[in-house]
Amino acid sequence: TNADPSKPPIIILHGLLGSKTNWRSLSKSLTNAVRCNAFALDARNHGESPHTENMDYMLMASDLELFMKERNIRNTILLGHSMGGRTAMTFAMTRPSLVDRLIIVDVAPTYMPHTVNEEASSYLRSMQAALPHLRPDMDVNDARREADKQLSTVVLDKGVRQFLLMNLYKGKNGYEWLANTASLLHNLHHISKMAPLKGLTYQGETLFVCGGNSRYVRKEHHPAIKDCFPNSEIVYISGAGHWVHADKPAEFLSVVTQFLNRPR
Repeated sequence: TNADPSKPPIIILHGLLGSKTNWRSLSKSLTNAVRCNAFALDARNHGESPHTENMDYMLMASDLELFMKERNIRNTILLGHSMGGRTAMTFAMTRPSLVDRLIIVDVAPTYMPHTVNEEASSYLRSMQAALPHLRPDMDVNDARREADKQLSTVVLDKGVRQFLLMNLYKGKNGYEWLANTASLLHNLHHISKMAPLKGLTYQGETLFVCGGNSRYVRKEHHPAIKDCFPNSEIVYISGAGHWVHADKPAEFLSVVTQFLNRPR
């Protein structure tokens, strides 16, 4: 890469039921645009990361600190989407000296809307219900088609189904999900709210990038954002939903690049 080793690397944290692969092309584009290294990580119970019984934002912040220690990264630019954004906020507020700058994608440090929680729970249950319909002898394309058919009764949005289907893989005993659906369902109450970090703030430069069509970050959340992140700006990308970076990749890259390339 053409990364400048003196610059802090970007660490990217994906959202619920996502994985680092969702960010592969964007992390490459970011590396080229701002000339620093970028790492996309899998959260616990997601992607290639271990499955664990416990899961909350304090634990995921500790996971991130461990990764940084192992890589000898003393300072990072953190970029987190949704669940990953909450891990990033928790990390920045509890370990501010390790965070150079912070970028949060379409999530606020307040409760998730109630409907979002119900949606996530129904996605997870429909993923669990789909597996018995996938025979181990099916080829991958047939299995994906069948899983899509099963999910479609609950998950009406084809784009969301395609996103969920990125979790499907063929294991030793047949088809499985990369994401640990049982643990995620069990811990959903932890994931839907941040740990109360009373009185803690992150004073560093912070950018919130939100979807113009998303319901996650509303005007009434702005005071809470400013309380926790006094040096923050909030940008909406019109025409983008909750997956801002996937809906409007060029605009997203441009906003983030401008923020990171600003003279300091």
